[in-house]
Amino acid sequence: MIAGGTGITPMFQLSRAILENPKDKTSVHLIYANTTLEDILLKEELDAFASKFPNRFKVYYVLSQPTDSAWKGGVGHVSKEMIQDYCPPPAFDIQILRCGPPGMNKAMEAHLNALGYTSPMQFQF
Repeated sequence: MIAGGTGITPMFQLSRAILENPKDKTSVHLIYANTTLEDILLKEELDAFASKFPNRFKVYYVLSQPTDSAWKGGVGHVSKEMIQDYCPPPAFDIQILRCGPPGMNKAMEAHLNALGYTSPMQFQF
């Protein structure tokens, strides 16, 4: 999953449904981009998922304008390298979901295509 700002809404709902269903063994990898730390919606809930389901849920935060020099997440915009590092590689059983502002969605589609994720492997909310 790749989300930007309020694009976290469908990702959070889907992640919660997956993780709270004991029969579902889906692993979720989320790259979540925002401007500042204060802009991260549902951070406590996402961090709780990562703690409660460490083998099934991973979140990587990216800030375009971090205000704290101690920030340990990504900086700038979501890049092809971040997708390679924090998402599973293209495969028949991989689905990359994306939701964010139009410019971000367009950039993510280009990155995903360049990395070999085919159209059937991608879904935009």
